[in-house]
Amino acid sequence: MKLTFKSLAVIGLLSVLIFSCKKDKDKDPEKTRKELITNKWRVTDIKLGGTSILPIAPELNCITDNILTFKSDGSFTMEEGTNVCSPALEGNGTWSLVENDTRIKLDFVDTEEEALIPILELTATILRVTYNIPDAPIPGDYELVLQRQ
Repeated sequence: MKLTFKSLAVIGLLSVLIFSCKKDKDKDPEKTRKELITNKWRVTDIKLGGTSILPIAPELNCITDNILTFKSDGSFTMEEGTNVCSPALEGNGTWSLVENDTRIKLDFVDTEEEALIPILELTATILRVTYNIPDAPIPGDYELVLQRQ
């Protein structure tokens, strides 16, 4: 009798969890890619060829306290943290999603430059992008991992 009671209790508990999760999902509709990106982000890792380069390129650690803010009005800002890069990596401009929301297009106000940044992953907490830097000491496609703040 105890085994049957335990089985029923587990089934009942699982049913409650399943139905409560379904209700929570219904209350929180899936966000669009624009809504997910519209946040403050901080770089947590920089990779080349799938491997973090921060341990072997400590001069890039200045990037890890910078804040990149995408606003819902289509503007963005890049702000240096307390560990300032040389040259400083600050700027602002406008942003939009292009190519079926697979790339972020940045238009910088000060330099009138444009950047198209492919999105590798986008969740509520993680944004992974790639950017080709041909004039870096090691040219290639760098992956930036950003965490929502």
